Amino acid sequence: MRTFNLLLAVALVGPGLAAAQDIAGEWHGSIEIEDDAPLRLALHIVRTGSGGIRATVDSMDEGGMDLPVDSIAVESSTMKFEMTAIGGTYQGKIAADGSRIVGSWSQDHAIWPLTWLRGEDPGNTWKLFDEQQTLENGRTYTRWFYEGKIPELWEKLSPVMHQALGTEANFHELRGQVLQQMGVESKVSDESVKPEGALRVYRRLAKFDKAGSAIEVTLAFDSRGAVAQFNVRLL
Repeated sequence: MRTFNLLLAVALVGPGLAAAQDIAGEWHGSIEIEDDAPLRLALHIVRTGSGGIRATVDSMDEGGMDLPVDSIAVESSTMKFEMTAIGGTYQGKIAADGSRIVGSWSQDHAIWPLTWLRGEDPGNTWKLFDEQQTLENGRTYTRWFYEGKIPELWEKLSPVMHQALGTEANFHELRGQVLQQMGVESKVSDESVKPEGALRVYRRLAKFDKAGSAIEVTLAFDSRGAVAQFNVRLL
């Protein structure tokens, strides 16, 4: 499951006010990621003035907050929602007492069990990754990328980043394309470390011998120090 870091258009679907009332409110759940900590999620469902419902999702450990769901619908005891841009859908059964929704999340031909429990996550506590360590890791991992130490860097990426990139070979190919266009880094003009939601973000502005404009490298670290986002772009 890749991180919810996309801005999505909102579409409202609500077949009945009573059904919408049943599930409106705060929900929390998590997806078990193989060989890693669970990916914690929050679902916010609100009623609209037209009698429908709309929803947003937080991916707590990937720094994606208040991201809209494209469509959400309730029919009888079944709730469905979809996030089209990432190819993700959820379907689950609402418990008779309204305390939980038991179902599964589907994305990229894979399915993960996902149960939503009503209310905010009582264990929803997190702290940002250490600021100095973010700076040091940002510099180190950027250098690894330039030097082609992709296997080492691949091990530092979050499971969501692994899924977004697909394979380590794809990451190698991305590096080759970037360096072919940019060349060699010649001067670092600025570095910064700032918090963004649940992430600590390292940004690096630099000049390259082939690029006419500055290049921005961004690495976002989750609370465990894994790289949840990695971007290289021309400014």
